[in-house]
Amino acid sequence: MTIIPSQYTVTPADRARHLLPISQIVADQYAGGEHVEEISQQYIGNCHYDFDATRLVWDGDALVHQWGVWGYPMRIGSARLKTAGIGAVVTREPHRKQGLMETAATASFDAMRELGYDVSVLRGRHYVKYGYIRAWNYVTYRLTRDETARRAPTGVYQPLDSSHLEAVWSLYNVTHDPLSGTAVRPTYRVFEPNELFLHGWFDGNQLKGYVRAIPSEDKKSLQCMEATGDVEHGLGVLADLVKQGEYESLTFFTMHHDHPMLAHLRKGAVIVENRYFDITGWRVRLVNLKSILEKIRPLLEARLQESRFENWSGELHLDAGAQTASLRIERGTVQVAEAASAKHGLRAGHALTRLLIGSDDPAEVIAQEGIECEGLGMELARVLFPNLNPMLSHWDEY
Repeated sequence: MTIIPSQYTVTPADRARHLLPISQIVADQYAGGEHVEEISQQYIGNCHYDFDATRLVWDGDALVHQWGVWGYPMRIGSARLKTAGIGAVVTREPHRKQGLMETAATASFDAMRELGYDVSVLRGRHYVKYGYIRAWNYVTYRLTRDETARRAPTGVYQPLDSSHLEAVWSLYNVTHDPLSGTAVRPTYRVFEPNELFLHGWFDGNQLKGYVRAIPSEDKKSLQCMEATGDVEHGLGVLADLVKQGEYESLTFFTMHHDHPMLAHLRKGAVIVENRYFDITGWRVRLVNLKSILEKIRPLLEARLQESRFENWSGELHLDAGAQTASLRIERGTVQVAEAASAKHGLRAGHALTRLLIGSDDPAEVIAQEGIECEGLGMELARVLFPNLNPMLSHWDEY
């Protein structure tokens, strides 16, 4: 570990004392020093920002680095992983290249483990050295204006405002419950009215569905970032919004592969772009291997019981580098145990986390990452760690 100069101190964040300095350093880095109050009230102060897991570096009384953590439950099948989302990482210019980020990150990883986190997820290109491995890709679905115009609104709809947020979160949680990678809401709790981009429809006073559609930066495309409720109704609302805005196309972004709307689109003509990244994009890091395995254990058992290994007994060794464990399998039941020598194993290092969250087809993950499979390791990996197509919704990004 890098030893930073003694002039610096590393601390957790304290809401009462540090909210303003944190907001200011974030504003200076990402907003030209403006919107400090907005950042304080929305991005930091009224959301899932975890002051205890965050680490700050000080030069005397001056805040010079932030390693920001946003904590949330992430769905992996029926399991819920306590996830540390990393965002707004910033070091002030005069204090760079002194090891401040590495020191803050290492201290934060220790705190995450103590606080019960399972994994950490972020987006960026500077984190491979900290054990962050590819999590999921950018997937975009695209319809032309003419293809969109064939759909007509199937009922009335209206813009939604902050008074509807509780209903929006509730409906989102119900409809996205089976979709891996999504966050359990609420995450962000306060929005400016012009930042919601929500249109919904009701049955009496009950919200029955909504779409969240945002114009692209060049204003040529309308981007659907989220949808719930009846698919045809939602597509009709989107078609009407495209027509009103005279957009050239309608795209769907940060929506899960298994989302009913995307499944419906795949039955017809649609362009799908899947963007892969080598050292950037969304990335995931292991925090606590045994905790994850315990949480996904019912999933592992269900997968075994529906496979050719339903009557198999044996032990699978899992090697994530700094952390190891074994799965003791007995005719469809699984116990998480201390690592022991076994003839069946996966020596994966950091890449094991990709298998645990189902980031891609297991055979592809194994080939891409050079995972060493011993005995029945490959065959068991195909059964235990299927592709779950994880995806975090745009609303919950940090």
